[in-house]
Amino acid sequence: MQRTNGLVLCLMFLFLTGCDQESNAAKEEPVSMTPSGGDDRPPLMGEVVINVMDVATDQWGSDAYEIEKDANAPFIEDDTLTLTVSYSGGCASHDFTLVADDGFQEEADSVRLKVSVAHNANGDNCEAYLTEAYDFNLAPIKMLYQKTYGEDAGAIVLVLETDLDLVYEFES
Repeated sequence: MQRTNGLVLCLMFLFLTGCDQESNAAKEEPVSMTPSGGDDRPPLMGEVVINVMDVATDQWGSDAYEIEKDANAPFIEDDTLTLTVSYSGGCASHDFTLVADDGFQEEADSVRLKVSVAHNANGDNCEAYLTEAYDFNLAPIKMLYQKTYGEDAGAIVLVLETDLDLVYEFES
């Protein structure tokens, strides 16, 4: 009988300490992490769409994210825009779409195009904080410019955010 009581007490102790650890784990802050491979990992591909129907950008997603800004990012090389984005998730794949207006704004010294990034987390409720690079092929924007202006080469200032303008220069 004494042995049974000892076993029951031991199991109760393990159960109670295990529950306590779970409740503490639930109170921890989200973990910030970069996917394995870090900066050596090739960028993911994002979609580029021209918003010809003038619909709200959130049609492609309205989940929260941040664009990382430093001396090296974001950048345009050849016909590719590379953005590094951070967001909460970790349990589902996420989609990032570069949505461009269908008309250019002309200023005295530049042609400008408003673009925005839409993020669709696909219902991911996990709380890891991920940072990933995404490439966007700017060919649809280049073709829109060529169709609008009838010129093969050009330069467009992509207005991504109020404080983030990127110059996209291209040849035929």
